[in-house]
Order: sequence, then C-alpha cells, then structure tokens
Amino acid sequence: MKRLVIYPSDIRLLTDKSDSYARSEIEKLKKVLNREKHQKVTIKEYCEYYGFKLEEVLAVLNIK
Repeated sequence: MKRLVIYPSDIRLLTDKSDSYARSEIEKLKKVLNREKHQKVTIKEYCEYYGFKLEEVLAVLNIK
C-alpha cells in the first residue's frame, strides 16, 4: 500500500543525514509550501521540490 506523507526517517534514508537535518528539511518545505504547523508534506511534493523522480524515491523507500 502506498502512503502519502514523507517522514524524517524517510529523508534520513534518502540523504544519509541526521534526524535533525531531516526535520529541518520538512520544516523548510512547509514554509515554501505555505503550510501550517499541523499540515503534512507529501512524498510527491518533496520529490518535486528537490528534483527527485517519484518512482526512484518510492523504490528506495520500498513503497509499492
């Protein structure tokens, strides 16, 4: 089953960076997307912003 939301653990896996880095990336993207604190960022939005191919990211995250 596919999931919609990207989490810091996903970003850690994709970037091999720290948990604090991953959380800050989500916060930065929320500001760019004009999201409120309680709103989530999708995997697709993350891919579009950073220029990743969605299919490749889903494969790395093992999401079918």
